[in-house]
Amino acid sequence: MILPSIFSPVSPSEDADSPSGWWVVGGAHALTAVTFGSAYAFSAVFPGLSEEFAASRGEIALVFSISALVFYSLGAIAGPLADRWSSRAVIATGLVAMIIGYVGASQAQTLASLYVWYGAGVGLGIGLSYVPAVGAVQSWFVLKRSRASGIATAGLGLGTLLLPFTIGRLVSGLGWRGCFIGLAVVIAAIGLPAAMLVRRRQDSSIPSELRSSGRPSPFTVWRDGRFSLFYVMLLLVSFCTFIPYVHIVPAAHDMGLSLESGTILIALIGIGNIFGRFVLAGLGDRIGSLRLLAILTFAVAGSFLLWSVANGMAMLVLFALSFGASYGGCVGLYPAVAANLFGTRHIGTILGYLYTAVGVAALLGPTMAGIVFDKTGSYLGPILFSAAAALVAGFLTLWLRQK
Repeated sequence: MILPSIFSPVSPSEDADSPSGWWVVGGAHALTAVTFGSAYAFSAVFPGLSEEFAASRGEIALVFSISALVFYSLGAIAGPLADRWSSRAVIATGLVAMIIGYVGASQAQTLASLYVWYGAGVGLGIGLSYVPAVGAVQSWFVLKRSRASGIATAGLGLGTLLLPFTIGRLVSGLGWRGCFIGLAVVIAAIGLPAAMLVRRRQDSSIPSELRSSGRPSPFTVWRDGRFSLFYVMLLLVSFCTFIPYVHIVPAAHDMGLSLESGTILIALIGIGNIFGRFVLAGLGDRIGSLRLLAILTFAVAGSFLLWSVANGMAMLVLFALSFGASYGGCVGLYPAVAANLFGTRHIGTILGYLYTAVGVAALLGPTMAGIVFDKTGSYLGPILFSAAAALVAGFLTLWLRQK
């Protein structure tokens, strides 16, 4: 089934691919840098949290997984809100919640309270900012959509490069509580001003009452075979992609490497991410976004095979760079692929529905990897399962391209 005309591209009142759109890209880039960068700094405080609360790796990983479930699932609400009202207002609300969450988490005395403050705060922050920001970017571009999307989401790679490494250096002096306060300050100082740059391209050719009507429901979009196939593909590939962000530091420690070496690996994933989003995602405008997405998804599977045979820092570095580049390119392409398939009139709504798949996967992946390690003393099982999931996702992407 093909979705009705509510998903068709519309005639813009402001020129597509205009210079104004790049200001929106810049704001989205800064937003993804500080929000995801702070979230992925979690791996650097992982050992301190485990020691403080005398908790297993599965229990500590659940802190991050709860937040990831919230921030990706919340996109199903944030996307329609941004389509209907102001992207800036929705994003700013999320950032304030994130600041409060980090401050509250810094005072947590029990693991349960950490689940609530970190899970709700970080979850609301990213959940109310990511989909509205990347959705706004899609509305500004046609010919350079893949490139713009890649640059906007490249902030995630930049944040992953800088913040986890910085927190890893500071945690020994500030402790994890002080680091959480520091991340709240970063969100306030950089994130809130960046939110003011984000806005959707106005379309005066369609009356406002028509733009706000006919909004697709989850049931409507699921009946479209392209959407359901895209959703399952996202679920599979996302299952594995959060595992390195949460577990690479303790996994490196198990090999006898230092905490600093583990945080360097997170930074290298960030470097790969930047390359994947700035360079690889932009190739989608030339060779086709779906074709490139399939190639990069297969590359994600290959990177996990590298991790499965890693026995020291050199192999882990190779994994970190290859995983970061391939996954970074994938994430940079997801919004562009969705816009190409379904148009931009309700792109926030579509992205919000799609990213609930990532939320479910983010809850399951890191937590299950931690539980398996607690049972077996090894990450090999989750790593190989991740490679298989990404491989299947790659074939599903090829099928989606045929559709």
